[in-house]
Amino acid sequence: MSTEIVDKNLRVLVVDDNEAIHADFRKILEKPGRTADALAAAAAELFGDFAPQAPVPTPVFEMESAFQGQEGLDFVQRAKAAGRPYAMAFVDVRMPPGWDGVETVVRMWQVQPDLQVVICTAYSDYSWDELFRKLGHSDRLVILKKPFDNIEVQQLATALTEKWRLTQQAQLKIEDLERRVQQRATELETTLEQLAHARKMEAVGQLAGGIAHDYNNILTATLMQLGLLATHPEATPAIRAGVDELEKMAQRSASLTRQLLTFSRRQVVQIKVFDLNESIDNLVKMLRRLLGEHIELTLAKSARPMWIEGDPGMVEQVVTNLCVNARDAMMPRGGRLSLATEEVTLDASAPAANPESRPGSFIRLTVEDTGCGMDAMTIEHIFEPFFTTKELGKGTGLGLATVYGIAKQHHGWVEVSSEPERGSRFRVYFPVAAKVVPLPAPTAPVDARRHTGCVLIVEDEETVRFIASRALQRSGYRVLEAIDGPDAIRLWSRHATEIDLLFSDMVMPNGLSGVDLARRFRAERPELKVVITSGYSMNLAKEGLPAGPDIAYLAKPYEVAGLTRLMHQTLEGEPRSA
Repeated sequence: MSTEIVDKNLRVLVVDDNEAIHADFRKILEKPGRTADALAAAAAELFGDFAPQAPVPTPVFEMESAFQGQEGLDFVQRAKAAGRPYAMAFVDVRMPPGWDGVETVVRMWQVQPDLQVVICTAYSDYSWDELFRKLGHSDRLVILKKPFDNIEVQQLATALTEKWRLTQQAQLKIEDLERRVQQRATELETTLEQLAHARKMEAVGQLAGGIAHDYNNILTATLMQLGLLATHPEATPAIRAGVDELEKMAQRSASLTRQLLTFSRRQVVQIKVFDLNESIDNLVKMLRRLLGEHIELTLAKSARPMWIEGDPGMVEQVVTNLCVNARDAMMPRGGRLSLATEEVTLDASAPAANPESRPGSFIRLTVEDTGCGMDAMTIEHIFEPFFTTKELGKGTGLGLATVYGIAKQHHGWVEVSSEPERGSRFRVYFPVAAKVVPLPAPTAPVDARRHTGCVLIVEDEETVRFIASRALQRSGYRVLEAIDGPDAIRLWSRHATEIDLLFSDMVMPNGLSGVDLARRFRAERPELKVVITSGYSMNLAKEGLPAGPDIAYLAKPYEVAGLTRLMHQTLEGEPRSA
């Protein structure tokens, strides 16, 4: 029921078998003030200049007449169905040959329980006790004794229609409050579900990052050992060919590890400011070959550059993974894949639709396909590592997890909408870059001559430490080895003046990290050069690094050539600052 109807409802139903009674009610309810006007005219004629006070305005009611109980019920039913219910009814008790007034009221209340009723009676048919037994002690019921006074009728009509109005307003307020409570409860339930999902993803990310960290140590040792074998003087061509194949397999394993680290937001990020449109342009030719002829690829780019700050390679991986995922969803019949970029501005209402979003200016990448689509249960799990709907052996379940991790690592987020057999749409949001920074010039290759200097290696993984030490010694460096932070401090106390470079893992047991050692040793020798290595991103420790020159970072897994090249750059004139 609308508020307008509630506020203006002066509709009254009179149920009485006597037509004269209806005429009396009409004079009282539909033409108020005329009696008062006639009395005022008569008083003026009798008393001359006497001018009585003007009568108080009374409402004009909208009255309808029913002459039997059944007809009265029909009126109530039709009025309610039309959305224009009566506020009150005057009902006579005796209405032969049909229902009497009591039965009529009982039936009308079954249709409209909030109808205010005045029973008109001379007490000839029912006693008080009988009336209350049949109708109950109700706040919707008033008994009017016949013969009634006009003022009584007018006052009852005014009071009961107002009571009906106030009751309806209160009910509307209660319904609105209940609706708001239900809405807030639904929002809270949704928020709690999203929070639980976020915590689950964070826990899975920590697990994935821990697994990748340990696996990186194994891959680092494997790749360096293979590098030493390949360059060994006694290695035959057959041995070198076998080593090459093993290195390829190790690099594939390293790629999976990087995807796990990306999902957990612990991968190394090479931050640059670049144009997303340009990156997509460079990918399109490769994507067309990758997708195949049965996929129609369309591109709708913004006319101006879409500058974002991040790692171009990782963002290109986002585009590629989403396109490959879309291709697989459209197999084997093919379909249409659409790429689009645009700059959007989100206001303060954005988090209400997606808690991961926030107000501001963003570059939005949209990848939309016409494939098989996904149901709600699948969408809930698609960003989890190793979750896949593909057949065994046809997917690692890391593609969308990698997309999720890269978006998070670039301070953005991913939104997905999909329905079974109606395709899917992925939207990735990246913050707009504040300024354009030129890309650094590529570093020249390093020569293979022997080098000098003393390097303190701090690595808790024995195999990695052993092979890194051998590789540096073969390149001409003097090497001191420590198994953890306390062991490194003991060596430092004896060789502090001899050590030229600290080469330390970032995460180690026994309470001291590589960053802690760098800070401690730099306090004694500010000129000390430092290389931090880890399978995690350098950004995780960047704020904790001490000030000073020549702090470099080497990502795990690394190869012998990469290790020796960075040592040369850091120690001998081509420092690479972290």
